Amino acid sequence: MLNRHEILAVDIGSSSIKASIVFDDLQVGAAWSTPIWPKTPIPNFVEYDGKEFIESAKAVISKGLTHSNSIDAISIANQRATTAVWRRSTGQCVGPILSWMDLRTAPLCIALAQNGLPIAPNQSVTKAAYLFSLVDPAEHDDLCFGTLDSYLIWHLTNGKSFVTDHTNAAMTGFIQETDLSWSTKVLANVGINLECLPKMLPSASHLGDATIDARTLPILGTIGDQQASLIGQSGFKPGDTKITFGTGTMLDQNQGKTPPPTTRRLENGTFPVVAYTHMDQVNWASEAIALGSGSIINWLVSTGIIKSLEDANNFDKNFRDTSRTYVVPASAGFGTPEWDFGARTSIQGLTLSTDRTALLAATLDGIAQIAADLVQATEKDTNLPINDLRVDGGMTLNENFLALVANATGLTLNISPMRESTTLGSAILALSQLNEVAIEDYSHQLQRGSVMLRPQIERESKEWIDRRERWKESKAKSLRSVPELSDVSF
Repeated sequence: MLNRHEILAVDIGSSSIKASIVFDDLQVGAAWSTPIWPKTPIPNFVEYDGKEFIESAKAVISKGLTHSNSIDAISIANQRATTAVWRRSTGQCVGPILSWMDLRTAPLCIALAQNGLPIAPNQSVTKAAYLFSLVDPAEHDDLCFGTLDSYLIWHLTNGKSFVTDHTNAAMTGFIQETDLSWSTKVLANVGINLECLPKMLPSASHLGDATIDARTLPILGTIGDQQASLIGQSGFKPGDTKITFGTGTMLDQNQGKTPPPTTRRLENGTFPVVAYTHMDQVNWASEAIALGSGSIINWLVSTGIIKSLEDANNFDKNFRDTSRTYVVPASAGFGTPEWDFGARTSIQGLTLSTDRTALLAATLDGIAQIAADLVQATEKDTNLPINDLRVDGGMTLNENFLALVANATGLTLNISPMRESTTLGSAILALSQLNEVAIEDYSHQLQRGSVMLRPQIERESKEWIDRRERWKESKAKSLRSVPELSDVSF
């Protein structure tokens, strides 16, 4: 690792696109971002404009290339299962890009489940079927389906590369088995031809050559954002567990190289995912998901309850000692363990003395309690105890929030010095190829400078149990708020 390589790591989030220059020593030289706020034209619809997305992504990449003439390769991490369908002939989307949070296709999920094909509405299958239905069937051979990595790579390579990696492909619902092949059964059920799907390649591989601003660079990695975060948190050994606090809250635990017996959701609401692939080796993980977390903080800002995201730091982390106000975040329903897409956010225990600071504190405590739900579900489904929890994501800049997470989970938090570890994870895919080393060889570099935060409330103590019971009682009141969405089963 003595060479001086530079990677332009592109991170496509739910509300922004960021590009960062990452060096061999995993230092970030510079970073730029641009917002891509999703549109919500009516309740349960969450979408992006395809043209705006490509223009924003290219602008961010172009700025990185302007900053440095020494960039060796591009890597990509992206929000997963967000679905685009575009024409091969023009590159233009046939409709909006549908966010992973979009629930407009829930009725189709119910219909497929009744036919013995369980598909979740936060997967891509029914979103793709909806977008294909906007086009005359005679023109379907001209259509391409892809997650955002596929759509961006297609445009960066001028249509020469129609590819994705195994981590993104496995999140779409179009894969049903651990052999990681597109399911002809699923495709037949929604009337989509195999030729409309991208070629699957390892996460760390040469996915094509991007041409932008008269420069041509290899794309040497693409990966789902949560899996990139697991790499960036040095989650290379079975049992290593990270949790990311972003638009949603996502917990991933390394499960090693042995394929799971099933890719289906397990009893406590977690499910197997592909952690990353390199050459012929598949690495697996278990994932637990909360569908809406950071998004409710954005709502607090948009409604004026707090003035800015920075204001989210300003509350008493010990507020729960006196407050009985509870906020249950469920803007897109509950994920693990309940998987109730019809649950909705509730605010309970308001009094005339409840001010905006108390409401903020209760909201952040609700997110912390949901993190504890994910921890408990994962331990039950995998039988692997979580001894310390590696945390990252934008919300972890808030030290008071981290104290709530430590107390809610009862676990010591391992706080990464690089809070956006997704960037490092995707960059390592490219660096490992340029330096001809294993992805895992970056473990020691990733662990430098982490800080431990211990809980003030001991796990399984009476106080911890009492708090968890009160949370469960509050959470139960948010279930089945929209019964027709709660009926989705997968």
